[in-house]
Amino acid sequence: MFGYVTPLEGELKVKEQLFYKSAYCGLCKTMGKRVCNESRLTLSYDVVFLALIRFLLSEEKLEFYKGRCSLSPFKKKAIMKSNPSLEYSAAVGALLAYHNIADDVKDKKGIKRVLSRFLLFSAKRMKKKAALSDLDCFIKNKLDELDKLEKSEEVTLDSAAQIFGELLSEIFANGFDGEKKIIASEIGLHIGRWIYIADAADDFEKDKKRGEFNPLTELALERIKISLTLELEATSRAVELITPYDGGIMNIVKNIIYLGLPSRADKIVKEEA
Repeated sequence: MFGYVTPLEGELKVKEQLFYKSAYCGLCKTMGKRVCNESRLTLSYDVVFLALIRFLLSEEKLEFYKGRCSLSPFKKKAIMKSNPSLEYSAAVGALLAYHNIADDVKDKKGIKRVLSRFLLFSAKRMKKKAALSDLDCFIKNKLDELDKLEKSEEVTLDSAAQIFGELLSEIFANGFDGEKKIIASEIGLHIGRWIYIADAADDFEKDKKRGEFNPLTELALERIKISLTLELEATSRAVELITPYDGGIMNIVKNIIYLGLPSRADKIVKEEA
C-alpha cells in the first residue's frame, strides 16, 4: 500500500503511542519470521492499520516483551509478540509488496523499472512464503481488473477507486464471519477508496508532467477534499459499530480516521492547489 494511513501522533496519549510503536515493531519482527527478512523492508503504516482493525474484531490477547530493533540496537523497547492478526497482516503486506513490484516491472520506465526487476526475485520469494494462495489470486484478479479499467475510455476516479476499495474490503474481511465480516469489509472498502483517491491527487501534477495515467481531472481535483471526507465518514460509521474490548486500540484507530487521515488530506490538497 502507500503509507498514508497514520495517526496524528501528537494527539495520542503516551501509552497509546507506546502501543502503536510496539505493534509496528511486532509486525516488523513477525514479517521476518512469518515471511522473510527482506519483507521487513516493505512494511507500511497502512498494514499496521489493518492489524489494529483485526485486533479489535478478533479480541485476541496481546502480549509484549522487551527487545531490540536493528535500527536502534542499544536500547530495548516494548515489542508486541507475534499473534494471528500480526501474522495475517505480515503475509498480506508481503503479497501487496510483490504485486506492487510486479506492476512496476510491467508499467514503469527507466531506472525504476530496472530496480523493480532487480527486486522481483525477492518479491516472488515473499509471495511464496506468504502462503495465502486464494487471497493472492483475488488480489491479482482485482489489480488486473483495475489495470484494464485504467487503460479504457470508460475509466473514472470513482470506478477505479471502487475496484481498489473492493480489493482492500476482501483483505480486511478475510477470515471473519457474520457482523464482524460486514464491519471489516466496510472499513476496507472505504479506506481503500480513500487511499486510491488520495494517491491520485498526490501524484496528479507529477503524472501530468510525465504524461502518465491519472484518473483525476482538473475539475475533480477541486472536489477531492469532499470525496476524501465522504470516504472517512463512511469508514467511521463502520468503526463505530465495533464494541471495543480495548479502549486504547479504539482511540488509536479513531485518531487515524478523525485526525491523521484528514491532516494528510489537507497536505495533499494544499500541495496540489
